Amino acid sequence: MTRLRLIEVGLALVLTVVACFFVALAVWAQDRSEIAISGAWARPTIGEGRVTAAYMTIGNAGSADDVLAGVTSPQAARVEIHETKMTDDGVMTMRPLASGLAVPAGGSVSLKPGGAHVMVMGLEGGLTEGGVLPLTLKFKNAGAIDVPVPVGQGPAGGAQTKDAASEPGHHGHH
Repeated sequence: MTRLRLIEVGLALVLTVVACFFVALAVWAQDRSEIAISGAWARPTIGEGRVTAAYMTIGNAGSADDVLAGVTSPQAARVEIHETKMTDDGVMTMRPLASGLAVPAGGSVSLKPGGAHVMVMGLEGGLTEGGVLPLTLKFKNAGAIDVPVPVGQGPAGGAQTKDAASEPGHHGHH
């Protein structure tokens, strides 16, 4: 083999390795985008209130389960993932989900009034209908996803759910 032929073969090998790297990177990037957020909305605050709840549907089109591990907002001191449950004696209780919210592969999870939701506390200012609350959802596998959440009485373009009038137990959060 001539020296020129060896250079050509070497260059072809390098280009093949680089191409494989970019294909792997594209597949990895595609896997990260398997999470889709839809129907997001947050309640307007009342009076001088600095607390609100946000709701949405999180879909996972991927082949692996994921977990919504945390949520942040530049407009809030604290954001937590909460679950509302009815106790055996008929009392509604709300508690943070310390281990996050599971989002099954090929499935979805609905955050809605009376169920799991995002609790936003210590807002810098009130939220009025028509505004937007910026949230960053942090998933164990998919990473961080920024979601501009419309402020209103229900999902944009959707009807208000019958139990959306109030989220029990949201007064007194600190």
